[in-house]
Parts: sequence; C-alpha cells; structure tokens
Amino acid sequence: DVSGIDAVQTASPNAMAGAQTSEVDVVLKQFLTDFPTVIGFVVINSDGIPTKWHESMPYERAVTYAALMSDFVAHCKKCLGKLLTGPAESELANVRIRTKEGTEVICVTQTEYILVVIQNCTGKPWSTEEEGTAAAGGEGS
Repeated sequence: DVSGIDAVQTASPNAMAGAQTSEVDVVLKQFLTDFPTVIGFVVINSDGIPTKWHESMPYERAVTYAALMSDFVAHCKKCLGKLLTGPAESELANVRIRTKEGTEVICVTQTEYILVVIQNCTGKPWSTEEEGTAAAGGEGS
C-alpha cells in the first residue's frame, strides 16, 4: 500500500510547478526507492500529456495511461461535484483502483499535474508478463 502518496502529493506542487527537471527526478527516484511495490508511474500535465514515466514503461503505454487516466480523473471530479455539496468536500485528492489480480492504480491530483502510480499489491515479485505490459513502465526524462 503506497501510504507515501501523501508525501508525493505534498512535494509534487513545488517539484512539478516551477522546479528544475532534476528536482522532479530526485523526488520520483526517492519515491521509487521508498516504495519498492511501485512498478510504474506516469506524470500527466494539465493537457493530458505524459511528462515523465517509469523507465521500463514504453512511451506508447505512457500515452495510453495519460489519455485514459486523465479522462477518468476528470469524470471522477465531475461526479464528486454533483454528489457532494461543499467545494472543499468535493475536491478530488486521489482515486485508487484495485484489480482482482492485485494490481493497484492510484491517481493523485494536483493543480497542474496528475501522478498515476501502478503498484503490485500481491506481495510476490512482479514480472511484466503477469500484467501483459499494463504496468511495464518507461522513462520520460
């Protein structure tokens, strides 16, 4: 379970908004070190374009995640706005999706970016064949 999402969520606005690329890389590298169950990630800008992605993820896969997850997050925000009354109450912080096979996709929203994290929750070593390249990640640096 990636309980450190809060740390990335707190660090992301400063790291992503105006910082040097190297600062963002340091935050992401530390995140991967702190949470070895993370098997992939994509950072998506406000236009739905992947700006960073896991080094083992092919670019085409990062684009697929960016397109689908940015649309999914937009729909989640819209639904929250209709379901909950207060503006602070209806502000989306993150969305978690877990499969029966033990893969979890977590979307953390920030003002200008969405961080999508793919996590292995099985407790077993992960191989990309198990997921059929869905979590196979790539480097967008």
